[in-house]
Amino acid sequence: MNEQEKQEENKPKRDEHGRLLPGNTANPDGRPKGKTIKERVREWLEEHPNDMESFVQHFVKKNRDLAWQMLEGRPKQDHDVDLGFKPKPLDDVYQDDSIQENQADEEADQSDSGRNGSI
Repeated sequence: MNEQEKQEENKPKRDEHGRLLPGNTANPDGRPKGKTIKERVREWLEEHPNDMESFVQHFVKKNRDLAWQMLEGRPKQDHDVDLGFKPKPLDDVYQDDSIQENQADEEADQSDSGRNGSI
């Protein structure tokens, strides 16, 4: 089996809108194997304790936000926005655009024919 056939076989199932169907994943292998940056830094500092001071200085003075994110994780971000309307599905938007374009074309044709008829 060649690479392209393998990709097609492992391709996740999607609905007509391109959304993943239940039980399907776009990343079947999960997170890449290996150590995270955090694990690597911890190991390095355990093996080289004399580097701790320069490491702390670097993050506290130059990359304070990144240091907090590494220690505490990213802050929770609540995005509770009330737009006052419900967004339309893209299929509806595309359909509405084509209807509006057709209506605009018809109106232009009518105005052109009205001008020609009055000459």
